[in-house]
Amino acid sequence: MHPIILAAINQTKPATGKRAIPQEPIPRPPRPKEQGAVLIIALVMLLILTLLGVSVMESSVVEERMAGNNLDRNIAFQAAEASLRAGEARVAGFGNRPEPISGVTPGSVSVLDRVNATGAIEPNWWAGKNQAWWITNGTEYNEAFEGTRGNPRFIIEEYDEVCDGAVDPTIRQCKIIYRVTSIARGGRNAGVLLQSLFARRY
Repeated sequence: MHPIILAAINQTKPATGKRAIPQEPIPRPPRPKEQGAVLIIALVMLLILTLLGVSVMESSVVEERMAGNNLDRNIAFQAAEASLRAGEARVAGFGNRPEPISGVTPGSVSVLDRVNATGAIEPNWWAGKNQAWWITNGTEYNEAFEGTRGNPRFIIEEYDEVCDGAVDPTIRQCKIIYRVTSIARGGRNAGVLLQSLFARRY
């Protein structure tokens, strides 16, 4: 075949090779602007946890104080009760009826519930009496209690006289009612005041 014709035929043949098609780059979505949301959330959570921790700590401190005050009051109660029993034992040990006095001094039997120094009836004479008054006027219980503020003290009053017509002629038909008042203070100044009535015939 003529070379010119062969060249023409070769030019008319379709190209069998693959041709690279230019591709446009895939557009990426724009990144959101960072506004520190994670940091803010973390700080808020940290604040909440801090508040919870402080609240739990304050609750523990309050419970510890309550437990301490309860223990202090219990110790004061035990001391006051022991002093009260000591006062009752003293009344039980009277051989003869002691003459009561209108005032109060340690070791005496007083009349405090009827008339005070101004001549007026004072039914609750113990109200408003501080520890110094009790130290001066009360009878000291001779055993110390650990955890108390000073030894407990008691006061004995001749409270009333009741005649019941006892059938035994060898005993007095009237009995004297005594009132024993005891007070004790715990180490945290918790005060406990106890009273009892005790009857004696002479």
